[in-house]
Formats: sequence, C-alpha cells, structure tokens
Amino acid sequence: MKSLFSLLISAILLGTVSIAGGNPGQHDAPAAAEETGAVAGAPTGLHLRIVPNGFHLAWTLSPQDPGIVTGYEIVRADRFSGPYDSVATVGKGISQYVDETASQEIIYFYKVRAVAEKVFSPYSNTVTGER
Repeated sequence: MKSLFSLLISAILLGTVSIAGGNPGQHDAPAAAEETGAVAGAPTGLHLRIVPNGFHLAWTLSPQDPGIVTGYEIVRADRFSGPYDSVATVGKGISQYVDETASQEIIYFYKVRAVAEKVFSPYSNTVTGER
C-alpha cells in the first residue's frame, strides 16, 4: 500500500495524473477566444501605375489569404505623414484597385492592409503618385 501511495504522489508531481478531471486532450487545440482576433500578415509589394482615369494599385496578397483574411482596405493621404483616409475596401483574393476619385495635380500617398473580420494587419509599403 505504501508503494502505491508513493507511485501516486510521484505521478501527481510529474503531471501525469489529472485530479481535476476534464476532457483528455483539451489543451491540444487553441481556445476559441485565441482564434478570434488573429492578425493577418500585411500585403506586400504595393505598386502604383498612372492610368487615364486615376491610379491603378496592385499588391501581393497577405500570406493568410485564403484563410482568415476577409478583405483589403486601401487608404490614401496627400501627405506622407497622413492623416490617411479609407478610399475603398475590396474582397479577399483581390489584389488590385483603380482609384478614380483622385484629383489632378495632387500628390497622393497610398497604403493597403488586410482585414480579418474587425482586425487589421500592418500596412503595406507606401507608394506615391501624381496625375
């Protein structure tokens, strides 16, 4: 009996016996709260081309598209330091946008970020253009 007790104490100290019970393997998968709010990687390689009706923007998709990405937000400013305003949002899997709202003779700065529900990735690189 004494050796059984010693074995049980050793097992508890080594963490091989769960006294509280619960579901076996419950720590194998992340909790749902940890999965929500996951941050997507930033889109990369943003570049701008002047087209007759505005600016054509193209980028490389976030590494999490397809996956948690639900879309992309395009922002612009008339100064590098901002403030940046949202110009448009496009769906997941879309890696280009034409901004037809840009005025002539104004220098614009653009950035793009991935959206995962209500969580945003870091911004892409910044590109500049003037019509």
